[in-house]
Amino acid sequence: MDLPTDRNHDAEDVRERWRDSLAHAAASAYRRASADEMPTEARRVRWRLDARSAVSVALLAAVVAVVGWAVVAGAPGAAAPAATAVPSVSSAPTVQTAQPAQVIVHVAGHVVSPGLVSLAAGDRVADAIDAAGGPLDDADLSAVNLARVAQDGEQILVPAVGEQADSGGGPVRLATATADDLEQLPGIGPVLAARIVQDREENGPFMSVEDLTRVSGIGESLVGQLDGLVVP
Repeated sequence: MDLPTDRNHDAEDVRERWRDSLAHAAASAYRRASADEMPTEARRVRWRLDARSAVSVALLAAVVAVVGWAVVAGAPGAAAPAATAVPSVSSAPTVQTAQPAQVIVHVAGHVVSPGLVSLAAGDRVADAIDAAGGPLDDADLSAVNLARVAQDGEQILVPAVGEQADSGGGPVRLATATADDLEQLPGIGPVLAARIVQDREENGPFMSVEDLTRVSGIGESLVGQLDGLVVP
């Protein structure tokens, strides 16, 4: 098919028609504006226009030219092709959900089913006691920090009401000892005892006696004095 060539011919025909029309209109204007006509026997025929007539002719020619250009520009095939929109591609980051890790703790003391229990990371001591069947009727839950986050590998001891952590003359258990229990140890006064309990609640249990050195005011010398008197 030769559609582009036909369109070019059509546009050229339109231009030719407008040029002929423009020439005809200009000639007619000159004839109307002429005030006098010279004798026919004269060798030349001259047209004279006053200033007002010349301006009118110029305006008419300008209007014809503008209209002609508008017609040609609006001919088929003259419009520029529309730009094709390119869809934007956005890459959203893939969010990977990590599976919660498990922790294993030893629940001992006055619970229904003492032993090892598995918990999800972030579970509390209360969740560990529930996993062990719950407390017995004589369990003293006020001696246990139920809101503390359970730590992997720790032992959670649930004492009975009135039971001391060092009952029977055994070593003091750091995991459950109260401030009063700790004050009975050599070199541990009310201030250090309170710091030990606070550190245990905020940072988790002491996994060894040497972990006591993380408490401000306790050094290797004091830990040596507690050897045999305390257990994790």
